Amino acid sequence: MKSPLSLILIILLLSTSISIVFAKDNNLTYSAENTVETYKVKTIDNSSIKLTHYVGTKQPPIILIHGMGGNHKMFDWDENHSLARFLAENGWDVWMLDLRTHDGDGDFFLVKGSDREYINRYWDFDRTLLKIDVVTAVDYVKNKTGVNKIFLSGHSYGGYLAYAYAELIGEENLSGIITTGSCPYADPRIAKNSLHIIDKYGIYLGKKAFVRPFGRPFSFSLKWEVDWYIKQWKPTANDLFYYNTTPEYIQKSIVYCSDSEPAGVYVDMFFGKDPTKYNGHWVDPQTLYDYSANLNKITVPILFIAGDNDTQDPSIWIHSAYENVSSEIKEFHSFPKHSHLDLLLGDDASTLIFPLIVDWLNLRISP
Repeated sequence: MKSPLSLILIILLLSTSISIVFAKDNNLTYSAENTVETYKVKTIDNSSIKLTHYVGTKQPPIILIHGMGGNHKMFDWDENHSLARFLAENGWDVWMLDLRTHDGDGDFFLVKGSDREYINRYWDFDRTLLKIDVVTAVDYVKNKTGVNKIFLSGHSYGGYLAYAYAELIGEENLSGIITTGSCPYADPRIAKNSLHIIDKYGIYLGKKAFVRPFGRPFSFSLKWEVDWYIKQWKPTANDLFYYNTTPEYIQKSIVYCSDSEPAGVYVDMFFGKDPTKYNGHWVDPQTLYDYSANLNKITVPILFIAGDNDTQDPSIWIHSAYENVSSEIKEFHSFPKHSHLDLLLGDDASTLIFPLIVDWLNLRISP
């Protein structure tokens, strides 16, 4: 990535096996007209996820999955920038998933107030985040609501999890998928691993890649570096934001909410999209499963949302995913002057993008 702020861009998941898990605790609060519940849910490997629930009546429920380095705040920043509240105000039953260790505390190194939870360096995309965390969330929401099928909506890395769930776990649990800024390809013209990622996190063994045995266990930011960077920050066109589409106060504070990722996730997401190894496809670097080549396994209704100025997950390659899924019901929309996070946090998202999502969902309501 190009800067400390870019850490927020990633989308994250863990995986290892499949199970049904039940809530440990439940807190109720109230936001405007919406009841909000929070659940801490244990996983089979003795970790936990968090689910924040905006209670609604429309079914099936929808689970929102954040991106790499992110958390549920991407969907619920404040009252003016919240896909979750917009959906709830339109009657939808919304569940925001925080993957393990993603609590928005910033994870700064040696800074008072940061929990900096223990992160196992070998947690990764498919065995941990997908097959444990996301599966746990889907199974829990199904059991809690009594609904057999749900929607998955993911931003960036969260969208990758939605694609992977449909391909590897199965579509019998899904009513549909919505992705924002989630490109299941690697543009050979711009995608390449930095020496920092290669040296610190992973190692190639032939075509496969693994966590480096003595490499860096996870990523974190030094607070003084972040403070310095934010002081220099001027709204401009970049990987995350397009000029003033997302307000400056969000641009400057978002890095303070980013969470660390383990080495296994870095290896899966960066090495797995190495165009010099996999010809522009997104591949699991340990099993060599080709997610891009298997997009045709996806048959459920799917909505793709992209930003014309998103160089992190380019619109042109998201359109290729649209062309290659087998879904009979599918839509693709790309928005000019939108970069990666503008799709959720831009000032115009609530009038331009959120209504599109609601309209699409309303056409899928259970009779």
